[in-house]
Amino acid sequence: MTEETLVLRHPKLLSLYAFWLEQCAGAPLPLASALNPTGLRPWLGNLLIMDVVRNSDFVYSYYGQSFSDSFGGDRVGQSIARLPEPQGDILRAEYDRVRTEVRPVARVYSADFDGVPSTWERLVLPLTEDGSTVGKLLVGAYKLDRPHPVATGAPREF
Repeated sequence: MTEETLVLRHPKLLSLYAFWLEQCAGAPLPLASALNPTGLRPWLGNLLIMDVVRNSDFVYSYYGQSFSDSFGGDRVGQSIARLPEPQGDILRAEYDRVRTEVRPVARVYSADFDGVPSTWERLVLPLTEDGSTVGKLLVGAYKLDRPHPVATGAPREF
């Protein structure tokens, strides 16, 4: 991974990615236990933390206020298996990809949320608990002011 290949539109996601790179400190992945919540403060409202559990399931361990406000409540402790099937399938594929490839993934997508169309950009960052396997995912997402022509929902690599 190099910064030249990074393609993110939202400045907050660019800074979150830079923070994640700093936390790697020369290792392939940052240790989840070494992340200081104070360091995450600039993004807290727009962050999710997913625990990776057996059988490729993912459970919310942190659910930022922006998501609670936008999507109708807090999901801490819930599995993505409780989401509607198309949405859960997309997220599971995205999270599995980050877990198995051990690399960040970003995408821009447009959807109709409660009758209001909006475009979001997401960045999924892998974290480790044991120094080698992905045990958590740090997910940042922000609404984009204007839809972007590549807002297809397909994950982008960097």
